[in-house]
Amino acid sequence: MILRTLDVLDAMCAGLEAGRQADQQDIGQILDFFRSFADAHHQAKEEAILFPALKRAAAAQGRPVEHLSREHDQERSLVEDLETELRLAKLPEFVASGQRLSSTLRNHMYKEDRILFAEAEAILSSEEDSVVFDSLSRFDTPLDRHEMEEKLKLLHALEWKYLRK
Repeated sequence: MILRTLDVLDAMCAGLEAGRQADQQDIGQILDFFRSFADAHHQAKEEAILFPALKRAAAAQGRPVEHLSREHDQERSLVEDLETELRLAKLPEFVASGQRLSSTLRNHMYKEDRILFAEAEAILSSEEDSVVFDSLSRFDTPLDRHEMEEKLKLLHALEWKYLRK
């Protein structure tokens, strides 16, 4: 879902660069998605459950986890920059920050898929892996699932509008 949202953000930024008007409501919905899902939900799961388990299992070898945690902070800062630039109508800066966020998040997710998950598989025991899986499974409340369904509907509408998907 995060990659799909980045695709919409990329299309919005390309439109702004081409001189099209920004739909403030759509941009606000994208920023809300980054705050509520990417940060408060997805990254919260990693920071509360997965990263601590990996740190415990790897003892002092938490390098990838520490690096990815710092990237989470960088991503939060970029979303804040986008919000500020939108409020101040600094569209060229908004586009530049949107492009940085897209690049940063895509790179971050690549590292998770290629490095972090491989490390997790290598260092977590079967029992530790089960505990992490169970904790991640219980993390989502019924309200979270309902909100996720609503965000998916919204994302689909934005994809149709900006990507014709």
